[in-house]
Amino acid sequence: MPRGAKPKSKIIKVAEGNRSKLGVHRMHDEPQGLGHPRMPPGMNEMAEELWLDTVSSLPEGVLTRADEAALETFAVNWATFRQARERLEKTGLLVQSPHGPIRNPLLVVMNNAAKLMMSSGAELGLTPAGRARLAHPERWDTDPITLLLGE
Repeated sequence: MPRGAKPKSKIIKVAEGNRSKLGVHRMHDEPQGLGHPRMPPGMNEMAEELWLDTVSSLPEGVLTRADEAALETFAVNWATFRQARERLEKTGLLVQSPHGPIRNPLLVVMNNAAKLMMSSGAELGLTPAGRARLAHPERWDTDPITLLLGE
């Protein structure tokens, strides 16, 4: 496994500006995704709603057909996280087993969904750090996460 920071795309390098102490960035042309993402069939209503909100919240051209899998992973895991959290609130942190109280298995479901949601969201620029790498304030009227969260 390679060590060090993850490589950055040319778009991100240009957005960040020249941060090299030597004044040189190697920027190679990269293949660009085409089209707009299509919503996959079979997602539940909660995942579909987040999918639509996410696509409409980001600036035009950020998401392409190439991002469909990451976007689906983000939306489905967010819905799983929410469902597990809602059930956990009703059942509590401990549940009864034949051997006595144990940690609620919903905690594992919720934590796994959160990890997948955050990693796929970061790849799509849906975290503060991810947006900072893509930031072009002069091109955006509002913060995409504000639109996504409905504030």
